Amino acid sequence: MKKKVLYIASLCLSMSLLPACNDFLDQVPLDTPTTATFLQTEVEMNAGLTGAYSSIRWESATVPFQVFFDHWTDIGVERNQGNAAGVFDVNNGSVSSLWNFAYTTIQRTNNLIAGMEAGKGNVPEATYNRIQAEARVLRAFAYYHLVFMYGDVPLITKPLAPEEFYTQTRTPKAEVVSFLYKELEEAAPALNWATQERGRLNKAVAYGLKARIALYNKDYETAAASAQLVMANAGLDLNPKFQDLFTTAGQKANVNKEIMFELLYSDAYTNSITYVPLGHGSRSLGGQSGRFPTQRLVDMFEGKDGKRIDESQVYDSSKPRLNRDKRLKYTVVMNGDTITENKQTAVFNIYSDKTNFLENGAWVTRTNGDFSNAFGPVKNGVGYLWAKYSFSDETLFTSKVSWIFMRYAEILLTYAEAKIELGQIDNTVIDALNKVRARAGQPNVDASIAGNQRELQELVRRERTVELALEGFRWFDIRRWQIAELVMPGAVYGAALNPANVPATPNFKLTDKHDLNSIPDYTASAALRFKRDNRLFEAKHYLLPIPQRERDLSKTLSQNTGWN
Repeated sequence: MKKKVLYIASLCLSMSLLPACNDFLDQVPLDTPTTATFLQTEVEMNAGLTGAYSSIRWESATVPFQVFFDHWTDIGVERNQGNAAGVFDVNNGSVSSLWNFAYTTIQRTNNLIAGMEAGKGNVPEATYNRIQAEARVLRAFAYYHLVFMYGDVPLITKPLAPEEFYTQTRTPKAEVVSFLYKELEEAAPALNWATQERGRLNKAVAYGLKARIALYNKDYETAAASAQLVMANAGLDLNPKFQDLFTTAGQKANVNKEIMFELLYSDAYTNSITYVPLGHGSRSLGGQSGRFPTQRLVDMFEGKDGKRIDESQVYDSSKPRLNRDKRLKYTVVMNGDTITENKQTAVFNIYSDKTNFLENGAWVTRTNGDFSNAFGPVKNGVGYLWAKYSFSDETLFTSKVSWIFMRYAEILLTYAEAKIELGQIDNTVIDALNKVRARAGQPNVDASIAGNQRELQELVRRERTVELALEGFRWFDIRRWQIAELVMPGAVYGAALNPANVPATPNFKLTDKHDLNSIPDYTASAALRFKRDNRLFEAKHYLLPIPQRERDLSKTLSQNTGWN
């Protein structure tokens, strides 16, 4: 019978936090309580909460799913392009996995919230409220993914009886969003603005998540107000070094507490590792690069004069690495860059089967895997590698670099975008933008556009794309900005095929919408660039389909438009 039950409620039905399910847990209870007695002590409640936290490790091949989100957009390309190319269907593995991961988190948090009521009198009130609040925010974290990726979804807020599994229906998106607002507002008072333990939720994350949900829902008043609460009360600031956010050492230091919420890989467990650096690493240095940035992302980074490259006085298309926003260097590896990965150093070269390696203090020439490997950035990508999350003093197979779910730069950009969309442009908006830009070495917002809503919309959208690239935001952004149909169809372009025949600076002004969203057109230079196969995009791709297996098991689940 169990095999016929919906996945969203099939994992350890009576109590998903019991030791019988401890393969999901990084830690287990110190004793072995029965179903009837579990969650009656503080130790047991914390063990249950640990199980809930472990369930947000939504991974494929030891890589967080958020990594893949950006590669399903115009700023990234991966070896297997199915999802980005628009050729997936209702039986797609990623579509099913995301649904399953989210509802596993929901099931665990529901069981914890309901089960711990029996032990309410056994723990201090503040402790009880904190544990419950963390569980509610984790549940909201799962639901925000569901509602913006699938639209209407079943809203399940308590453990279900077996007969209820087959009769779930989809709750309208607006109702789910309202529920999330309420949950986060009610959970926040039980949390502190700051936590002493990495990887734990706090009040800043609760309001930050509410701001994110509101922004995605185009509820700009709520987005701005929630972000402003974090800015005014949480005591956070930006790490002065952007690159330190994406290394293990830099994350442990977490200067100015910019990292608000992260997926940790524990030093206490040898097998607690991530393959993000491995999957992006140079083939010359032992990496297995299979996901790559695109030309569209590269061209969104401004010149050092603060202008988009088609308007910059310092940008030179024959020397695209020079005079650019500093974040480009720490986000994308370009031809000629010296890179250190896997405890080795080499020059990234996409034009020769040989390149230079630093060995014992001297440069030597050896075979260039990035050029010759069938799955490398030349033969399988578009001439670039990811720098973000890739540069580390660890070996690629043992990396413990955390995956960042939320950081303060996002809060600043959310506040700025929401206020700009509302037309409420004041010094606080410009200050938020300038703070993010200053770290990148970019000049302040030009006074000539400081009061211009249209110009600031263009700026904040570009700023958000380059600041948060590879962090899982672009998939959502191109949908809420209604530009997916512009950026997704067609070929994926990259670097110049021949350094002696440099493509001209692309046109960003094909239409007003292209200009507003800094979308370059490569029609004139298509023959001169690395290129990957064409992608398709249809209106139905604005949402993922409800997994067919779920609909086969629960006949009451409807399907999104176009996916039948």
